[in-house]
Amino acid sequence: MTAAELDLYDIAFLAGGVDRVVDTALVALVESGRVRVHAPGELAVVEPGRSHPVEGAVMDAVGTHGHRSVDTIRWRLAGDERLADMGRSLAAGGLVRRRRLARRGAGEAWSTTKVGREALRRLGDEPWTARALDGGSALQVALRGREAMPDRRLRTEIFERPLPPLPRTSGMHRRIQEAGLHDPASAALRTQQTAIGGAAAFGFIEGGGGDGGGF
Repeated sequence: MTAAELDLYDIAFLAGGVDRVVDTALVALVESGRVRVHAPGELAVVEPGRSHPVEGAVMDAVGTHGHRSVDTIRWRLAGDERLADMGRSLAAGGLVRRRRLARRGAGEAWSTTKVGREALRRLGDEPWTARALDGGSALQVALRGREAMPDRRLRTEIFERPLPPLPRTSGMHRRIQEAGLHDPASAALRTQQTAIGGAAAFGFIEGGGGDGGGF
């Protein structure tokens, strides 16, 4: 398999694995009007047409009812064979290889081979383009991640879910603000370091009443 044979999602997989594939698909789907930003960080399918298995998998994870956040979409895609098939196909072409995982049951993991890294280098020098995505930023996301999106407002709307308002009773609002928990960057870091029960008490993670809608 050569660089010229790679499609948008192959490139994303080589550059950043499954998470990069999901980010790339969401950008492509939003920019093409098939997925809508219902509210900042909340996505909904509005046009179920799909032209690629990856797009089908991501749209199934978003669902046709209600709305989903990026974290929930990724969770729902865990173990999806349509994404796993990408790794197997690229491995057959010599661009990735399986990486041994430290713990069992963690799913498949892949490392880019020397051939795969060379293909990415060539693509970075002379970016591949697709007429269907002309003027979009999905390729930039595939190669360099969501931070490469030139439209910062759209990037925020797709990927950054705002924190819920904090209660103002019993001095909790003031104490949390003084601790820096309501600053988005600090909140994200502290959420990762907090036990699930404590994080849920402040509403910083999705739980009952999180994403709306059904399957």
